[in-house]
Amino acid sequence: MNKYQDAFEKASLCCLCTDTAEEAHEYLDGLKELVEKATPKKPRHFVYERYTRYYCPKCSKRLKKSWSACPICTTMIDWSDEE
Repeated sequence: MNKYQDAFEKASLCCLCTDTAEEAHEYLDGLKELVEKATPKKPRHFVYERYTRYYCPKCSKRLKKSWSACPICTTMIDWSDEE
């Protein structure tokens, strides 16, 4: 679990008790977006005759394997199984 996920879980318990429901939902939505961005996602890939092209799973930007995040939407990329 990363630090954003941990913060989201703690906030969802205590935030709902102290703030108005609308404020709590806004706060949790912001944390949820941070969790989604910080959690690496597998790239989409297409295999052509002699090469493979990789694309961002969120915005479909073409990726280079040396990038750890998409330069357009900043989604973290998990290259662990791509060899």
